[in-house]
Amino acid sequence: MEVAKDEQGSTLEVSGFYKNLLFAVATANGTAGAMDAQLLRVQSRFLFEDAFELDVAWQLQFLLATDPAFVGGTSLSGTIGGTGAGPQRRLFAGEGQLAATGTSVLSHNLDRLALKMALPFGDLTIGRQVLSWGTGRFFNPTDVLSPFPPTVIDREVRRGFDAVRLAIALGDTTQLDLLWLPQPSSEDDGGVARFQTNLFGWDASISAGKYVRDFVIGFDLVGDVGPVGVHAEGAYTIEWLKTGGVGEHFFRGVAGADFRPHEKVVLTLEYSFNGYGTTDPARYVQVLSSARARRGEVFGAGKHIVAAAASYRANDLLSGSLAVLCNVADPSALAIASVEYSIAQTVLLRAGAYVPMGRPPEGGQLRSEYGSGGFGGFAQLGVYVP
Repeated sequence: MEVAKDEQGSTLEVSGFYKNLLFAVATANGTAGAMDAQLLRVQSRFLFEDAFELDVAWQLQFLLATDPAFVGGTSLSGTIGGTGAGPQRRLFAGEGQLAATGTSVLSHNLDRLALKMALPFGDLTIGRQVLSWGTGRFFNPTDVLSPFPPTVIDREVRRGFDAVRLAIALGDTTQLDLLWLPQPSSEDDGGVARFQTNLFGWDASISAGKYVRDFVIGFDLVGDVGPVGVHAEGAYTIEWLKTGGVGEHFFRGVAGADFRPHEKVVLTLEYSFNGYGTTDPARYVQVLSSARARRGEVFGAGKHIVAAAASYRANDLLSGSLAVLCNVADPSALAIASVEYSIAQTVLLRAGAYVPMGRPPEGGQLRSEYGSGGFGGFAQLGVYVP
């Protein structure tokens, strides 16, 4: 919403939203719980003619749960959106708890604070910002800056990260991105170079970067083969130890296709290879409790995941979707159904369910990845200030 404008063309825009998410879960062993997550976000953009753009966003979050296990933040970031726990690509936190009890947390997050300057050969952006890299629909191995979990139901807002970014336009469809990623310890500073272009109607990119102690080389590709949209991406990660030498190293890749059999229906099929994962259920806890998983850099414990999704748009107000993630080695699966209805242009209702399929834990031992989860239901109200 434009709130001010001068004769030179400088403008001030303010927008935001309020969201209330109610989430309930019941596990196979009979335990159950629920949480209510409320999120208030205010964002502003100031444009000074065509030379500068200042982007600021701040949000306030309140989480109330029936059990302290829900207050850790994982449930919130995995369902309401990607602005919770995630890769710590920040020079300073700009977030934290304001108050807490055993079953509630009030926290804040300065999620954007970036100044963008137009240069003769491109744009320079300094501060807390976001980028959306990769072509995968569920998993994005090349996006280690602000990725979404594959089970997230709200993909509206990504988590901001601190960087200095120079985007150099080399043509109508060709661009070079150079990023510096500062960290509190200078030895953990990182940087990325990413080149993207269009070849014979296919969008492609290659990238190489250092993220804290990881060196990551990646690529992605997207295009059409007749009526079918095809996408692929991959990333190879090499950890450099502080003591010298190579630590963990693994490849993650995605390949998939989209097909529209009807103007109102979209079908998606995707295979994900997670070289950081495992095919042994006895090692699932080790993978899921690792530092990389806790930081939100990798998702899931399985090595081979097949995902399928179908979405149907009945009209401009009503739509629905069904997605299934399947660990083919267990085997186990997680189905996520969702329905969205726009009451008005600024009010959105969303409701759905999570249904796990697979062998549940036994004797404290995980026997499948998705069968270890609980049955969940959610309802979300979103009110927007455009």
